[in-house]
Amino acid sequence: MQPILSVENLKVIFNTYAGTVQAVNDVSFTLHEGETIGIVGESGCGKSVTSSAIMGLIPSPPGRIASGRILFEGRDLVTMDEKSLQKIRGNQISMIFQDPMTSLNPVLTVGLQLAESFMLHQKLPKKKAMEKAVEMLKLVGIPAPETRIRQYPHQMSGGMRQRVMIAMALACNPQILIADEPTTALDVTVQAQIMELIKKLNTELSTAVILITHDLGVVAGMCSRVLVMYAGRVVESAPVNEFYANPQHPYSWGLLKSLPRPDMKSGTLESIAGQPPDLLAPPSGCAFMPRCRFAMEVCKQPPAPIKVTEDHMCRCWLLDKASPHTPVTLFKECETA
Repeated sequence: MQPILSVENLKVIFNTYAGTVQAVNDVSFTLHEGETIGIVGESGCGKSVTSSAIMGLIPSPPGRIASGRILFEGRDLVTMDEKSLQKIRGNQISMIFQDPMTSLNPVLTVGLQLAESFMLHQKLPKKKAMEKAVEMLKLVGIPAPETRIRQYPHQMSGGMRQRVMIAMALACNPQILIADEPTTALDVTVQAQIMELIKKLNTELSTAVILITHDLGVVAGMCSRVLVMYAGRVVESAPVNEFYANPQHPYSWGLLKSLPRPDMKSGTLESIAGQPPDLLAPPSGCAFMPRCRFAMEVCKQPPAPIKVTEDHMCRCWLLDKASPHTPVTLFKECETA
């Protein structure tokens, strides 16, 4: 089956006064109809920039897509003009942004902002578009939607605003939904409700989902595949069960060891020592080398992607057959240390 979305060797840079920031470097992945993939990693690793590139929302200047392709149903979004992108953006590919308070227009009612999608993409008259807006608010579980459509964003709670953002993203029944940390700044109860809503819509409408998050627990429950990003690159990608059972990259080990577990011997969570690299001047070799306890001399050279299995990829010199240890052995050593 052909993927609905294929990102190939994507590179995004930002030209600043301090120099060129290599925000995304050689990122590749595919997304199939009805599939949910998770993209995880620390802040600044390139997750949101990758999603913005797919949506055609990289601000230029200072940013630009330096190379690569983003194929949606065989069409390259990178080479499309703005008018063609507008027909796809919000219609066939939609996005839930991180902060609903700053993403919603504070001087327009939520009803008008919702109705805009129907008027723009489906050419509905305003009255009919407002009726559809009420239906969408009902779909995402907002009570009294007939009243809510006349309210402004500041009159709603954070959870309500996030549901409005989801309703806007789903208004035209998109084929792909990009959820960029959709539960940021929400309490735990509302987080669970939002994630359950996205999962339900994915199941019922067969919408493909790209979930960007810091929460590996959410990825385990929501996704079929996971991509781990570090310093603008995908350092590991695998089916979600394979990733949790057999992680291969030291950065992945660090992320997993920072999760609370019932069998923990102490109440202290482990953190990854050090800081992410400066993307104005990234390391010439493996970007994780300064923070890696298993760093070797060969790590001063950039590692190539290596297939662990047919659908499991990792960029790490520890996978080289000449290494004295196997990554699995080292991970077990880390767990028992």
